[in-house]
Amino acid sequence: MKKIVKIIFGISTLFFSLSFVSNANALDIVFAEDRPDLRTLDPRITQSRHEEMLIVNMFDQLISADSEGNLYPGLANSWDVSSDGLEYTFKLRNDVTFHDGTKFNAAAVKATFDSIVDPETGSQGAVDILGPYKETVIVDDSTAKVVFERRYGSALTAFTETELSIVSPTALSELGNDGFGMAPVGTGPFMFKNWEANKKVELIRNPDYNWAPEYMDGSGPSQVARLTYRLIKDTSTRVAALEAGEIDIAELVPPLDMNRFDSTGDLATVAGTVSGLPYAAFLNTTVGVFQDIKVRKAFFHSLDRVKMTSDLFFGYADAAFGPISSSTPSYWKGNEDYYGYNPDGAAALLEEAGWKMGSDGIREKNGEKLNVFFPCLLEPDTCVAIQGYAKKVGFDVNVEVVMKARQDELIFANGYDMLVIRWVSLDPGVLIIPFHSRNIPEPGKFKFNWARYANAGLDQLLEDAESAETQENKDDLYMQIQKHIMDQAIFLAIHDQVQTVAYNPELEGVRFANGNWQLRMYDVRKK
Repeated sequence: MKKIVKIIFGISTLFFSLSFVSNANALDIVFAEDRPDLRTLDPRITQSRHEEMLIVNMFDQLISADSEGNLYPGLANSWDVSSDGLEYTFKLRNDVTFHDGTKFNAAAVKATFDSIVDPETGSQGAVDILGPYKETVIVDDSTAKVVFERRYGSALTAFTETELSIVSPTALSELGNDGFGMAPVGTGPFMFKNWEANKKVELIRNPDYNWAPEYMDGSGPSQVARLTYRLIKDTSTRVAALEAGEIDIAELVPPLDMNRFDSTGDLATVAGTVSGLPYAAFLNTTVGVFQDIKVRKAFFHSLDRVKMTSDLFFGYADAAFGPISSSTPSYWKGNEDYYGYNPDGAAALLEEAGWKMGSDGIREKNGEKLNVFFPCLLEPDTCVAIQGYAKKVGFDVNVEVVMKARQDELIFANGYDMLVIRWVSLDPGVLIIPFHSRNIPEPGKFKFNWARYANAGLDQLLEDAESAETQENKDDLYMQIQKHIMDQAIFLAIHDQVQTVAYNPELEGVRFANGNWQLRMYDVRKK
């Protein structure tokens, strides 16, 4: 007899459906997401947390990390680091195969990493996470030596990141980059089955999987037979489906609903504070009013981030103050001394910059209004709250809620004044991605320095921090980096990222991947 259970994950929508088969403990999961515009499921190319929600369940990494960032053997049984910090030698498992039957070996490691640094791949995140990569040497079939151009202090953490998942060289050769992104092949507990654009992605259990990291509860193939990721765009619809039992798991549940579920006990909940970049806004330094640092600082001072975060998240998230979240290693407490809520100070800065208050409550200078164009891809309620605070000191903020394609168009055209971002990472080395000048976007080159800030001194600090030899030196360099960013007022931290998940209390084994955003579905099972 088969009992059907459905599970959905979603910011604003994707689903999983589960079916338990009583004699085999099998289940199908439906997961809900809020983004219909998935573009690739290739870990080497994407940086999207939405796409990585699927990727994390299809791929493995050389080193695995639990939700606390503790390191465990993954596809590598062990590793050694040379005394100069340039070479990482991995002893690989010899019992792993890719979903297409290709044997996992050192050649697969080399093919993956070499392709990441190939400009033709168009890597958006992995190419920076791989750091100063030089080459991979195939010592023998089960030994790969990864060599860096210079010391890379964040390498071990980097090898745990989803973006550095090992891909099937056979599939990559046969399908090419575009084709692989539409039909990915990894070694993980679930295999790609089908993708209906803007509707759903289906994964099925890998029947040969027998190499789960030791921190997982299970062994052998997952009890989850099938994962179906679907879109439920509307938050209230997603929550209603969860409460009606139509789905069993939802991610990014609104804090008010999380509070209600915690009070009633009708649904189980789990929340994770995410490491990496907080939810924050880049201020564009190359066009518009934010070219003036006084205007940037005034905008910072106009926001009461503590009250705004409390009003929006009901205690599930804390206000953020710096370029990395407070849970990220090398976080500098000095961030918290900058740009407190001070509307009078904001007004004074704007006056100094020549912006005079108009009769309509919007400041003017030389016949121009103090206008800010703010395309908002993430958290529209937060964007509107920012708009309201800024208006009190004379900014006219135009919030346009956009989809990813529209945001990308504006990024390539340099057609925005501010943009929001968040990024999941275990290491402060993530800062090189949005702040090094090499990552300023250009037409055809999608990168993440959306402040478009170029400074040779900051570039050097970022590169030096990558190669720091001691933790003390690393902390000092990242302190200088954070201070530089804060002094220039180019990145407005709003709140720590929080992932809120509610699910059927009859289930267990719902766990976060490293970084506390993506969910690993391998251990999900009925109690």
